[in-house]
Amino acid sequence: MARPRRLEDEQLLARIVEALEQRTDFSPWSLADVAPAAGIGASGLVKRFGSKAGLVQALTRRWVELIPQGPPPAGVDPGDALREYVGREFGAGSAAGALYALSEIIGELRDPMLSALLAEGWERQATRLAELLEAMDLPRLADARAGGAVLLDALHGSLLRTAVNRDPVSSLMTLDRFLEMWK
Repeated sequence: MARPRRLEDEQLLARIVEALEQRTDFSPWSLADVAPAAGIGASGLVKRFGSKAGLVQALTRRWVELIPQGPPPAGVDPGDALREYVGREFGAGSAAGALYALSEIIGELRDPMLSALLAEGWERQATRLAELLEAMDLPRLADARAGGAVLLDALHGSLLRTAVNRDPVSSLMTLDRFLEMWK
């Protein structure tokens, strides 16, 4: 008889994401590096996810699923919701953090399954940005869908500039520049 799982996959993945976000060493990570945070051994992660690649796929699927959809809830200012989302999803605490995040994404782009998941996630992010921009009723923004896509590209660009220049370009500064143009 199989032993019951003490932790659901969602709990494991949340713990692993937290451990990866708290790393100060930006070298490649292994299952052994994140297993303690997950509360199980590296072999337990292999049993659950098959391999590090399987775990990365599960982490990427989780990221896609957690991207909010739809307009902001009633009573929530869409501008505040947009700023909160951009700060959380595109904020890089440091040049090293931005470089690490970008290097992880480059690695994922080499895998066709992960590349497809990233494309799905980026589409959902562009849609989320468009939903929030549309709710803001910006007079000079003719097409919220196109605006969401351009803003997403600019936010990714601010991560690249942060990584290359070692001079953090705040995602919120990028957002503010776009909002100024669309007011």
